[in-house]
This record gives sequence, C-alpha cells and structure tokens, in this order.
Amino acid sequence: MDISDKLGILFLHGYTGGRYELEPLFQYLKSRYEFEYEFPVYPGHGFELNFKDVTGDDWYDEAFEAYQELSAKVDRMYIVGFSMGGLFASHIAEHHKVDKLLLIAPAFEYTHLNRLSRLNLRPEGIGEHLKMKTMDVVKSRLPKLSIRAFNEFRMIMDAKMPDYEKIKSETLLVHGKIDLLVPYLSSVEAANKIENSRLELIEDAPHVMSYTENHQHTLNMVAERFLFAGTKKSS
Repeated sequence: MDISDKLGILFLHGYTGGRYELEPLFQYLKSRYEFEYEFPVYPGHGFELNFKDVTGDDWYDEAFEAYQELSAKVDRMYIVGFSMGGLFASHIAEHHKVDKLLLIAPAFEYTHLNRLSRLNLRPEGIGEHLKMKTMDVVKSRLPKLSIRAFNEFRMIMDAKMPDYEKIKSETLLVHGKIDLLVPYLSSVEAANKIENSRLELIEDAPHVMSYTENHQHTLNMVAERFLFAGTKKSS
C-alpha cells in the first residue's frame, strides 16, 4: 500500500452478535496500524438482543451505510466480515469498490439438521466444542430469538447471496474446521469460485474464534499478514 493512501476498514459482525465478535481482532490491528474505520452494530443486535421491530433489510442497510460513509473518506477500502457480516461484505464487494475482503466463517450456508454431514466433523471435534463450552454461548441467545427473526435471517441470506465469480477484490476466507453453525465446506466452494482468493482452514477452531485465546491469536496473525503485508507499523 502506498504510504500516501488513506486506508479504511469496515468491520461487520454476525447474526445475533455484536462488535464483541470482532473486537479482539480490531483492537489488535488498531494498536499496530493507522486506518480509518466503521464498526456498526445492526439494529436489534449487541449485548441486548431485540428483534421485535427490525428486519434483515435493516441489518444490511446499516452495514451498507457504514460502507458508504467510510469509502467516501478513504483511498483504499477493506472489509472484514464475520458470519452474516461476511455475507454482507461479499455482496458489497460484488457491486462496489473493495480492495481487500477478509471473510471469517462467512454465512454462505447455515447448518440444516438434515445436512449435518456437511460439517464434516471428526468425533474429536465435538469433544473440542464441549471443552470450549461454545454451545453455552449459543444457547444463551436462543430465548431472545423467534421464528420471525430466524426467517428474516434466511430471507436476507437469500437476498444478499453473492455471485462469487463477480467478486474481483483480493479475498481471504478463514474458517474453523469444527464450526457447528456454518459448514467450512461452503468456504472451500466459495474460494474455488472467487477469482482472486485463497483459503485458510484452522484446525479445531469454532465459529467464533474469540472463544479461545490460541484461535484468536491465529486469526490475528492470518488477518495481519493478509491486510497489512508490506505496511509499516505505527509507532
């Protein structure tokens, strides 16, 4: 990146989540490099979930408005998208200027009960989840969800699913191999269709990598190499 270029990074979190899902990565990068940023929280999301009066279009609109605000102020535009945020990031990159696209467990598919084989999990993968207690976090969100809220998620997934072959951004997909929510095979398939892309699969990593320090560390290293290769760190 030319030192005179002004860089902006848009961080997009996942469905039923909030900034906390990407906060460790954001803090790591911000402590080492200079960049402008937007880090929106979709309506109804955050630590207190309330989906009563919001729609999937509201979530996407919040992400896209943040993209527009940031892209108007910078020369180079990167997007870091996690889960549903990865889906939104891909849709934006299909239609608008994005120089680099970092997709972390992008929600190009969600796990259907009748398609559990898509997870391609080894028995020890389930054991790793039990040790990390990842499902406890998911269960804590379930009482706040409704059939309507989940249908909004499914509809916005269908509406914003990108045409992979139209994405021209330099792209890195990162996916944990014991992700119980989004099959990592969906990232394998996307990487095969996105022209300028590569894939990093992380062994024994769950959907949200901030659940464990070692997986978050790995994500930080992978993201830094991709986003800031050849860039001087801030003093």
